[in-house]
Amino acid sequence: MNRYAPELALIAGGILGAGVGGFFLVSLGDPAPAIVPPVVCWYPFGAYPVRTRVSPTGVLPPQLLPVVAGGASLVVWGEIVRQQPPTIDTVVFGWLLALVVFLPVAGYASSYGTPPASLKPRAVVVVTTLGAAGLLAVGTVAATGPAAISALFVFLAGWLFYVGGVQPTQRQRRNTLLGGLAVAAGLVVIAGGTTGLAEPLVAAALVAAFGPLFGYVLTTAPR
Repeated sequence: MNRYAPELALIAGGILGAGVGGFFLVSLGDPAPAIVPPVVCWYPFGAYPVRTRVSPTGVLPPQLLPVVAGGASLVVWGEIVRQQPPTIDTVVFGWLLALVVFLPVAGYASSYGTPPASLKPRAVVVVTTLGAAGLLAVGTVAATGPAAISALFVFLAGWLFYVGGVQPTQRQRRNTLLGGLAVAAGLVVIAGGTTGLAEPLVAAALVAAFGPLFGYVLTTAPR
């Protein structure tokens, strides 16, 4: 019986997700809330076979899932932007929900599948770090909270992909952590001398500090 438990977890998660998604679709008539809650409900059930099976790729194909998750995340982002006022906050909020849908699947695919050869780890970490910085800049200018959370997710995704492909030294990990703390300290100093931008700058400082810190903790092997 235990042999089939991972597959039963996927079925149970699928039934729960379909029920939640159907409820939101019928009550709201909007695809975006009909996608995000079911996905969030299903992910813990999907994580079970990933953790318990030696090779979960038989039940969770790493080539197919990113395509499905990518399409679903685009639908979520597009529906939110289409139905809400076209503001920076709306665009960034839709982006955050799209990341919630896509990034867990992308992480699974990069760990158990073969990432495309064009995705060089060093190039990915540079692009994601710059993207996170851009999101923090948007959050500072527009004072939107989802930008800071999105920046944290984007940075962590790029850093985890980089560590999985390059395996940086302990010194490089430590320097990244210290660099994030230095940037955070600088942002806090700037926030103390400005008016009107203090809260967005402090939020950016928290992301600059906790992003490398989370990355350091998640990629440090237990002793």
